[in-house]
Amino acid sequence: MKTMIAMWAASAALVATVGLMPTANAAEFTLRCAHDHPVSGGNEGQRHYEWQEFKRVVEEKSKGRIEVYVFGASQLGDMPAMVQNMQIGTIDCMSLDAATAGPFVAPYAFVATPYLIESRKHADLLMDPNRPFFKEVSALLKTNLNAVAIGSASVPPRSVYSRNKPVTKPEDLIGMKVRTMQSPLQIKAWQILGANPTAVAFTEVYSALQTGTVDAAENPAFLVWGMKHYETVKFFSLTNHMINVGVLSISDRAMRKLPADLQQVVRDAGVAGGIAGRKFAWDMDADFVKRIKGSGVTVVDNIDVRPFVAKLAPLHDELAKENKAEKLLAIIRSEAVEARKS
Repeated sequence: MKTMIAMWAASAALVATVGLMPTANAAEFTLRCAHDHPVSGGNEGQRHYEWQEFKRVVEEKSKGRIEVYVFGASQLGDMPAMVQNMQIGTIDCMSLDAATAGPFVAPYAFVATPYLIESRKHADLLMDPNRPFFKEVSALLKTNLNAVAIGSASVPPRSVYSRNKPVTKPEDLIGMKVRTMQSPLQIKAWQILGANPTAVAFTEVYSALQTGTVDAAENPAFLVWGMKHYETVKFFSLTNHMINVGVLSISDRAMRKLPADLQQVVRDAGVAGGIAGRKFAWDMDADFVKRIKGSGVTVVDNIDVRPFVAKLAPLHDELAKENKAEKLLAIIRSEAVEARKS
C-alpha cells in the first residue's frame, strides 16, 4: 500500500509539474526523465550529471525535435515509485542500478552483493556495452521491466557512516541498526555481516540518522556530502564494501514512439550521460571524502576488509543461486580475472 501511495503521489506530482511545462515552440517529442540524486549547486549527485548531459545531447543532436524534462531530487518519488511510474508510462527514463532496482529483477539485485565487484576497472569491464555482462543485464531489464538500456553507470565504493562508533571489523556491526536500501538481498547481506539492517527510503535517511532510528547508513562519499548526511554522524569508515553499477534506461513504450533516427540519438545520449556521471563520481570521490573530513567527521581509512570479505565471499554462490544469478556471477568472476591483469 505504501508503494502504491508513493506511486500515486509521484504521478500526481508529475501531472502538476507537466502542467507548468512551456508550450511555445513545442518539440515533436518529449521525454520525462527522473532521478533521486541532489541537484543543488555544489551538492549535485551523479545522476544529475548523467541526465543533464543526456538532455543536452538529445536536444542538440535531434535539432530540437525532442525536448527533455529532468526531474531530480526525488521530485517524482523514490526508486520503487519511479520504476513503477516508468512501467505505467508517467515517466519515460530513469537510472536503474542493481542495488535499488534489484527488487524488481532478482538476478540484477544479486550484482549489488557487498565485495562482489572489486575495482573501477572491474566495473568498467562489466558495464561495457560490448561485453557480456551489460548485454545480459540489458536483456533482464527488457524482459522484466520493458526497459531499454541506453547507457551504463558505476559508482565509487559505498562505505559506512555512523553516529556512535566507527566500523573497522565485522564485530563492530553486531547489533548496529544499519540503514539499507529497500532490497531483500541487501537486508540479508547485512544480517550476514552481523548488523541489524533497517530498510529506509533514501529521502528519509537524514531524519532516520538524526533521530536515532538507525545508527548508521552506507553510501558513496558524494551522496554523504550531497544529502548532508555528514551532519548527523561522527564517523565515516571507508569499508569500500560495494561498487554499485547500473544503466540509464528508457521505457520500451517511449522508445517505440520515436523514429529510428531519433532512437539512435537517444542511445548516443545515454552513452554520453553515463560517461559524464562516471567521470564526476570517480574523479571527485577523494575530494568528497576530504570535504566530509573537513566538516568534523572522523574519517577512518586503511581498514582491513579481508574479514568482511571472508564472511560474505563464501556466500556469493548461495546468494546467486537464490536470485537465479548464476550466469551473472560467472561473468562477474571472469571479468574480475581480466581486470586484475591490468
